[in-house]
Amino acid sequence: MSAPRGSGQRVQFSNPEVNLYVGNIEGSIRFYRDVLGFTETFRTPKEGPPEHLELRLGSFTLGLATFDALKRHHGIQSGPGPARLEVDFGTEDVDGAYGWGVSHGAPSVHSPYDFLGYIHAAAVADPDGNYVVFHTRLPVKTTANPAARPTFRNHLFNFYTSDIERSLEFYRGLLGFTETFRVPEEGPPEHVELELGPLNLGVSTLEALRQNHGMSGGGGPPRGEVVLWVTDVDAAHTWMQAQGTPSLSPPHDFAGVLRGAWVGDPDGNPVQMVARRGPG
Repeated sequence: MSAPRGSGQRVQFSNPEVNLYVGNIEGSIRFYRDVLGFTETFRTPKEGPPEHLELRLGSFTLGLATFDALKRHHGIQSGPGPARLEVDFGTEDVDGAYGWGVSHGAPSVHSPYDFLGYIHAAAVADPDGNYVVFHTRLPVKTTANPAARPTFRNHLFNFYTSDIERSLEFYRGLLGFTETFRVPEEGPPEHVELELGPLNLGVSTLEALRQNHGMSGGGGPPRGEVVLWVTDVDAAHTWMQAQGTPSLSPPHDFAGVLRGAWVGDPDGNPVQMVARRGPG
């Protein structure tokens, strides 16, 4: 994957987003919108139970879509299974955010703790079992206030992988993300953060998840994806296949005004390429 194959210019991606696929979209809406404070910006259909909904918090756009809609509209199978990803929020009050989440019905994954000598964190689960992590840098400067809705200052959408170097080749080398942070700085990394526009994407090893946090993840169907906007979905899909990336769903129209295609990352997580359809 490190040496591009095939003809055509490198695809330029923009406006990255992330989607979570869920079994109970109403429960997920209540968690992300009503508990964590995201603002709803879009839903389809507009009347009745939604199939897809978009939420925003600062620069972070989060999509929620049902397992059924993913299979019916795009031919991609998803469903329950072990957590393979997390949504990570920076906050000055980790203990308060954890207490707020648990008091509003979020299952505890890990109570507040320190790790790597510079991070204080805690984790809860969303209604589908995806990890939601709150973190700050040590030393902790605030006291816990679980009665107040947490204030978040940044985000990280994190995939867990058994082969972090292959993931870096894909997201950094092929898709054009820029590496911004890694740990450790020398030798094989356990965790690497990447950036494309407003999206902060992390890739971490499953072993680091177990060793540093006592949490497990891995197998099961993919439940989240990175969404990238392109000018020409068909050309982007052809270019991605020429680089050896497997197609999960070929170019097709959906939602009345969109055209999209899906490929898989090295761990099988979907990557959606999407554009608005032209007239006619």
